[in-house]
Amino acid sequence: MSDKKCKANTKTGEECKAFANESGFCFTHDATRGRERAIARRNGGLATKQPHYADASVLPSSIRKIEDVLIVLDYALQESIGLDNSIQRGRLLVSIAHAYLEALKVGEMEARLEAVEMTLKLREKQKK
Repeated sequence: MSDKKCKANTKTGEECKAFANESGFCFTHDATRGRERAIARRNGGLATKQPHYADASVLPSSIRKIEDVLIVLDYALQESIGLDNSIQRGRLLVSIAHAYLEALKVGEMEARLEAVEMTLKLREKQKK
């Protein structure tokens, strides 16, 4: 590695502080190393890509029922469980738990309403 600095200027116009290679430019500013930079960017992106932890094929194509919502929440939970532990992940898990509670509340209300409607229909039939 050379002790001399890169001959290029940064986007802000300041001198580049990186060490120069044989061409007098650093890896970033050397025009002959564009292909290597592209490969390095690609490899860096692949190295940081997160794998999927859940099977996306189970997701419904449209959400029309509480069961569909619960399937989406199950998928989101499985995907987020495998993420690195962080404050954002913690907030996401709390948000998913809250969404489960809301979906379960709505589902329970729908079931109760259906039971009341069924009871009223039976009463009407008994009166006739």
